[in-house]
Amino acid sequence: MAKKTICIDFDGVLADYSEGFQGKDVFGEMIPNADIATKVLKNNGWTIIVYTTRPVTDALKDWLKENKITYDHINENPDQPKDTSEKLMADIYLDDRAMCFRGTWNEWAVREIAEFTPACLTKKKEKAAFEAAYKEGDIWKRGNEKRIKVEGVSR
Repeated sequence: MAKKTICIDFDGVLADYSEGFQGKDVFGEMIPNADIATKVLKNNGWTIIVYTTRPVTDALKDWLKENKITYDHINENPDQPKDTSEKLMADIYLDDRAMCFRGTWNEWAVREIAEFTPACLTKKKEKAAFEAAYKEGDIWKRGNEKRIKVEGVSR
């Protein structure tokens, strides 16, 4: 089996980023199962690079260790051929702000780009809608359907 390399974004993929940037050493909670997923990838022979716009600080390394994120490198690929750019070579990039180019520029691709919303912003909108529904007393409303409360039970 050929060794493969994956670049995994930190914010929004390993750590929650729904509150946006709060400071270079302020991190969100771990995205559920990120620890398990990175361990499985490593056990299956992947080289894992944490690829982030954040500076590589002791606090970042401590967060990865405390959350049991398995990785080989941060923002570097020592296997990178000489005379290449700073863009890290990888077989896969996993990023909450990425789209997959499927080989054709067409109306569908352009529409997907225009309508794209990063996962962290989608989560933030969902949280805000949930909180608003709770405050308005409409927590039992789903879409255009309104649930009926019967003695503390919804149905």
